[in-house]
Amino acid sequence: MSTPSNDTMTPAQVTALVAGMLAVAHVDGVQPAEEQLIRTFYEQSAAPGMPKFDQVGHTHAQVNQLLAAAGGGADFSEQLVLMCFMTAYADGHMSDGERALVVGLAQQAGVAEARADELLQQVKDSLIGSLAHLPDAESVAALSKTL
Repeated sequence: MSTPSNDTMTPAQVTALVAGMLAVAHVDGVQPAEEQLIRTFYEQSAAPGMPKFDQVGHTHAQVNQLLAAAGGGADFSEQLVLMCFMTAYADGHMSDGERALVVGLAQQAGVAEARADELLQQVKDSLIGSLAHLPDAESVAALSKTL
């Protein structure tokens, strides 16, 4: 699963995507792994001249407005959903509240619930794939059942 570069997203889209990720992280209280994922994404995606990450940390409160203003097509909308699901799992567990928020953001962005479910499965597959090299296959299999 790849993340878009700043060549494919406008600054408004980067900010909206980060706001979505931050909104997901705030559902259960921002965990260090979630913040690190969001910070890394922002620092790799921000165009020159955009504010530092610490200056956009409050954008989760304006996520709906930022998404409405960001524009973008299906690729951006799906990337939003993917990155929000990744954020939800960054601390090791996606809560019901996080899932509900991502599904709501997906609907706002024009992603059908069935497609959001497919994107969630893609995230799960990616997470399981990142563990596949571990020598304890039994533990990996048990973990995959909890995703």
